[in-house]
Amino acid sequence: MESSVGIYQPFYKSSLIKRLDPGFIPLDWLSNPTPALRELALHHHIAQNKLFARHRLTGLFSPKFFSKTGLHSQRDYDWIAESPGHDIYLISGGCHVPYLHYNGVVRNQILHSPEFEERMSDLCGKIGFELPEEFPRQTNANRSGCSYWVASATFWENWIADVVAPIFALIGKSSETDEIFAYAKHAAPAPVYILTFIYERLIDYYIERNRIDAIYYPWDAQSILSLDYDPSVRAYLEVMIPLVDRIDASRQWSDRDKAWLRERYAALTLTGIGLEMVTADSADYDLPRRYPNEVP
Repeated sequence: MESSVGIYQPFYKSSLIKRLDPGFIPLDWLSNPTPALRELALHHHIAQNKLFARHRLTGLFSPKFFSKTGLHSQRDYDWIAESPGHDIYLISGGCHVPYLHYNGVVRNQILHSPEFEERMSDLCGKIGFELPEEFPRQTNANRSGCSYWVASATFWENWIADVVAPIFALIGKSSETDEIFAYAKHAAPAPVYILTFIYERLIDYYIERNRIDAIYYPWDAQSILSLDYDPSVRAYLEVMIPLVDRIDASRQWSDRDKAWLRERYAALTLTGIGLEMVTADSADYDLPRRYPNEVP
């Protein structure tokens, strides 16, 4: 077995190499055979090559991890060491999202496709993945984002058998015009399948359904506001974080609460480049704006 905790960071452009965190394991992904599959393709690569068998805990963080979280690799390793014994450790790459949307499905409906929930239900029916009857409220205590998670070999084996392998079996039986290859609305210049965002959402429901021993990174208001946002989003969060936290702490969300959050988000007008978080290099969307070894 190699290092106890192995967190891989892929590079699909040579210009990304100098922007990776040196504390992570660089993963050569220059071939990038199916860009539209994003992390799903990388998890399939981990499965095929059994990279998870090399470590006690294994994960994969995108090159924009630092730009989205402000966390250096050492902080990730320290957090895992401070909370030993869990099967999976998850860090949200969108810690502001619970203050914009009731849950991840609602967000994907708005941002990527109005048919998102329907497509997710259809996919899960085909691969035998059981979704909750009603999608619950998600906070940073039960919502991950961007596939930023690190898990045991046992978890990886089960996740691959239950989710990754069935999805790729379905892909193998599908034609290019099938709905599984529908594109999502997304800021990236290269097309992205809606499937990849569905895949991101499944991990939290899988954890809940199978009662996995999981721990989510503890974001607080200060750490959330320390990240780079569109000015209008920052102003929104400064007002909304305490209000939303109060609802989460005091009661179940009522229909009125949900409508209030939807209305507040709908009234939010993005300025600048039109994205909530400023995570990409202005000259190349594929490069992170901030990175660990950045020279001021």
